[in-house]
Amino acid sequence: MDCRIKENPETTFDLVIQVKCQASENEDPVVLWKFPEDFGDQAILQSMPKFCFPFDITRVTHVGQHFTFVLTDIESKQRFGFCRLTSGGKVCLCILSYLPWFEMYYKLLNTLAEYLAKEQEADLNDLLETWYSHSVPEANTPISLNLHSYFITPDITGLPTVPESRNLTEYFVAVDVNNMLQLYASMLHERRIIITSSKLSTLTACVHGSAALLYPMYWQHIYIPVLPPHLLDYCCAPMPYLIGVHFSLMERVKCKSLEDVVMLNVDTNTLETPFNDLSNLPSEVVSALKNQLKKQSTATGDGVARAFLRAQVALFGSYRDALRYKPGEPIIFCEESFIKHRSSSTKRFLETAVNLQLFKQFIEGRLAKLNAGKVFSDVFEEEISSGSAGNSRTYHQWMHTVKKGGTLINTAMNKATPAMKTAYRYAKSHAKQGIKEVKSKLKHKETQDDFGICSSGLVQYAPFGTFHNSPRQNTEKRRLAQIASPCNREEIPHHDSPIDLHLRDSERNCSISVRRASLLIAILGCLVVGV
Repeated sequence: MDCRIKENPETTFDLVIQVKCQASENEDPVVLWKFPEDFGDQAILQSMPKFCFPFDITRVTHVGQHFTFVLTDIESKQRFGFCRLTSGGKVCLCILSYLPWFEMYYKLLNTLAEYLAKEQEADLNDLLETWYSHSVPEANTPISLNLHSYFITPDITGLPTVPESRNLTEYFVAVDVNNMLQLYASMLHERRIIITSSKLSTLTACVHGSAALLYPMYWQHIYIPVLPPHLLDYCCAPMPYLIGVHFSLMERVKCKSLEDVVMLNVDTNTLETPFNDLSNLPSEVVSALKNQLKKQSTATGDGVARAFLRAQVALFGSYRDALRYKPGEPIIFCEESFIKHRSSSTKRFLETAVNLQLFKQFIEGRLAKLNAGKVFSDVFEEEISSGSAGNSRTYHQWMHTVKKGGTLINTAMNKATPAMKTAYRYAKSHAKQGIKEVKSKLKHKETQDDFGICSSGLVQYAPFGTFHNSPRQNTEKRRLAQIASPCNREEIPHHDSPIDLHLRDSERNCSISVRRASLLIAILGCLVVGV
């Protein structure tokens, strides 16, 4: 469950409803109409209206127009409820979709509200029918549903930008840098976190915006961007959570038994925490992040998101060096190697971080892709590659090879076949020079074996495109490495990334093919010379 966003949803949205609240919280809101009319998921129809009024309806009339709640499906994937309150907070329009397209759906809600206000039901139904039957478009695709509805689909794989990302923009404007850092540290320690505001749009934007800055990781615990009144007991949950609560409900929340809760009041820009989470992060990472954020105070673009991305790279980007591979077995992640060669402050944090669900799920997601042979690249990997953490030459060569569509076995065979043909031609034309001379020339086609023991006592493997020395030498050096390695896996420990070892297997095949070519030369030489 690396990412909580559903891949390839079947429809652009699941349901649109208009809901009216009752005079009392004890009475369920009434669904005025829905689209499509034959929507039959009763669990959704019962729970969704209650999320449309997540405040004290007896005390509040103006709470802001747009906000977004989240429902989690049976596969732990998030469905977003994009809402627009009208008529003094008594009527709500809501679109339920797996697509986290906040700005686009807020714009669509405005168009729907305008049609309803003008009683243009035919136009409203035509618009919904067109969009519902539309296949889910690719990122950055221009969409024109009618004269009043034109938009470009967002690219959710890129970094959010200011001011285009409403969530990030509101969060960055409403919360100062120090509190953003405190909240970031609290999320990295998976605390129980409550965010509150008197404005629903700002509240849910801050919850969504802060969670997005964990990328490439995702909050894995209870995640409720805005909590309806009937679910306030969730604030007493004994496990980590990230919950938004409208300010009108905070008196009730504080009357409950809350233990070790981090609270951020967006209206007053104050954060209360019983922990020293920020001081547990490496000081150099915090200092760099703070300086970068202060430079972004008046800037636009992806600077804010990239500052947090670089912090994530500084903390977790070396995960590549801790990947281990044994031929014939799946790639694994070695926690000991991941932690070992880091500064003392970073090491202390990582000793805790490796046990966090957000990190475990991140590693599991990466391993699943590697073991499935999938090529993956995202802004996190690109940021690693652009810095000191991305100096694994073999990693990039392997990714380049896979992107070309050729498997490692095919690479080996493509190298072996020309070698055989060349060997045959060479033997036929130069057999009279003697077998020894032929073998001597072939030997120069092989490079020196690059096996060795690095300063940490772990195996170093040859780079892509080289051949190895005799099996006997390789076996002896593997035995040496087996004794020295602190992260053994059964019999054969490896320091190199799984990418290096995949390449090594490929190179071994090439080396075998060359030896076979040498044998063919000897046979041909015997036939010609008559030895």
